[in-house]
Amino acid sequence: MITSNVSLVNSFNIKGYLLSMPCDIRKNISQCFEKWLIGENSYGYPHPVHVCQNLQAAHNRQPFLTAQQCQDLQQLKVILKRILN
Repeated sequence: MITSNVSLVNSFNIKGYLLSMPCDIRKNISQCFEKWLIGENSYGYPHPVHVCQNLQAAHNRQPFLTAQQCQDLQQLKVILKRILN
């Protein structure tokens, strides 16, 4: 899933946070992250941090994540922002 451009620790953290997410959310974030890592950012794939922000906003309007998933999503956003910016 995660290429060698990401440190082992960050890779482990990202995988852990993604595994805590519902399947559809995990797939969405993973796809965007992989595309941005290989430089396909101009083909309509949103930045993974924006995906996380949009999910947080949607959750605030109509909760669909557990409290732990919400915290994991916040941590995932921080890690992705650090890696991709």
